[in-house]
Amino acid sequence: MTSVEKDLLKGCIAQIVSRYFPEKASSDQNLGQRDLNYLMDLIEEKTNIRISLSTMKRLWKGDFNKMPHPSTLDALVSLLDFENWNAFRQNQSSDFSQSDPSLVKPKRFSKPIFVASVLGVGVLTFLLISLVKKKKEIFVPEGVSFSANKTVAYNVPNSVIFSYDLNGIEADSFFIQRSWNPMHKSAIRPEKKNFSEIYYYPGFHWAKLIANDSVIKKTRVHVKTDGWFATAKSKRIQDIPLYPNQKRIISEGNMKIASRDLQDAGYDPKENLILSYFNIREFENLQSDSFILETKVRFEDTQNLTCPYMEVTWIDEKDVSWIGIIDKGCESNLSLKLSDTFLMGTENDFSKLGAKLDEWQRIKIVCHAGSFKLYLNDMLATETEFTGATGKIMGLILTFTGKGAVDYVSLKDINGKTLYSDDFDNK
Repeated sequence: MTSVEKDLLKGCIAQIVSRYFPEKASSDQNLGQRDLNYLMDLIEEKTNIRISLSTMKRLWKGDFNKMPHPSTLDALVSLLDFENWNAFRQNQSSDFSQSDPSLVKPKRFSKPIFVASVLGVGVLTFLLISLVKKKKEIFVPEGVSFSANKTVAYNVPNSVIFSYDLNGIEADSFFIQRSWNPMHKSAIRPEKKNFSEIYYYPGFHWAKLIANDSVIKKTRVHVKTDGWFATAKSKRIQDIPLYPNQKRIISEGNMKIASRDLQDAGYDPKENLILSYFNIREFENLQSDSFILETKVRFEDTQNLTCPYMEVTWIDEKDVSWIGIIDKGCESNLSLKLSDTFLMGTENDFSKLGAKLDEWQRIKIVCHAGSFKLYLNDMLATETEFTGATGKIMGLILTFTGKGAVDYVSLKDINGKTLYSDDFDNK
């Protein structure tokens, strides 16, 4: 891999970070696990190519002694709206050539021109990275305010009215980012006092008030549910999901969605199905580093499904964590995230997390003092230590890549005291 290729690749990565994570680019912060996962999902939506997490981590660490596979390069530059890597490379070269007519390629190849081109690409890449990292200091006077108020108490869609006061702050641009997702950032007018956004998914977020690339204020947005709330979608990244009839999601002692209710909500049976059940609320001050969660789940139908997958997600004030179970034979696709700790099935033995998902599976999760254990049908399936900030649990999400049913859910403190329980029998 030549130095020119390395510079182009570094420049590509710098531009991606600048476009999708400008605050981190300006402060030279590394992308986190959730950031890379977001980029992977976005690439897959754009190109139908799934870059592995290990490849993404290697690229972002600058660990490339040889040129990545052409399909990986093509997938990367799709994030910058280029058709393929060659188009990106030509664009970078042409940008530099336009700024210096002497670098227009002559009819006959000459070594001085080649050297100038090589240096040109290197200088361009250096300038790009320098511009990305350049940060204008923002003075934040006392009295700057930022708050959020929901228009409805529970469930979604839910408009949130942001109130802000930017008096005394000088900057070229101002934004509100309503969640961690960099695509959820909207420009605002500094002379105004209010801005509203619609949240289509329940959840817990820290919204950011941004001047240029600096976060100057944060506020909590807790889009709660009134009990359990179901959504359906066909893509990992889908701005607006479908909402089945919420009055019918609990029947016959289970939480589930009938096929007719999915179709009535607009679901096309020919498409993929990602079904999620949200319970977004506080659970009596229960902390994410000290709890016991138990549930019983199954798929109602696994026909025509490749590697059906079920995931348990818990959201706390600091971060999001998840663990899943999957059809036997597909364990390599699994991942486990616990605050700052992330484990992949390609690098860990998750064989005991494979199960026959058309049969009932009992899941028990125990988190305590940096230790995590998951029991599947009363057998220890995986355990690990984890690190990172934790906080009060603000919500649970149970997700299925198909029609999934839940028999019960319970949350206990680490001493076994039940703080929440629902067996769906008295509905």
